[in-house]
Amino acid sequence: MKKHQPVLEQLFKVVNSYLAQPPGYYQYLTEHLQPQFFAANTVQYEKGDIVKKAWFLSSGFGIAYIYHDSGERQVVRIYTAGALIGGKSFIEQTPSEEYLMACRGSYWMSLTHAQVDEIYILFPDVLEQSRLIMARREQEELEHKKLLGLAAMEKIENFYKLYPALLEPGKILKDADIASFLLLGKSTLRDIRAKLISEGKLKLP
Repeated sequence: MKKHQPVLEQLFKVVNSYLAQPPGYYQYLTEHLQPQFFAANTVQYEKGDIVKKAWFLSSGFGIAYIYHDSGERQVVRIYTAGALIGGKSFIEQTPSEEYLMACRGSYWMSLTHAQVDEIYILFPDVLEQSRLIMARREQEELEHKKLLGLAAMEKIENFYKLYPALLEPGKILKDADIASFLLLGKSTLRDIRAKLISEGKLKLP
């Protein structure tokens, strides 16, 4: 794991931002976390799967999404570097209601459900840490709802200021996915984005 030490240190910093843990916990993570780089978009699990892994997203992006009866895909969550990912299906070991995809160019580290259970036994304070992570996730979902309540132009400007790496069309996420996340039409997204760029309010990298 030595070659992954910078990623581990990044993870430890994120973990400490919630609740510091004893040295043995970090040693356990060092010995058991499994790294993976995704050169292409890769589905981690699908609706109906029982999720068997929890992840740390070190770099790049991931998305959670659902399909409507019409067949249209809607992105419901965007994950960025530093995200700890382990939702309801993982915690309860029940079928997932959504899909998770690692976006191309992203780097993830994972633990199995059995390993997380072992961590809870060996390091009981991690349970409190998990509650704090869930509380922050609820706050992030509230912020997303606030974003959706804005007028279209303000919504799009704020979105790209939150996720500047997504401004270049199609490089990481398709316009259809971003539009679905913002509950807008693709043409609305494209027209307003072009206007914001032309006015200098958004700048391509």
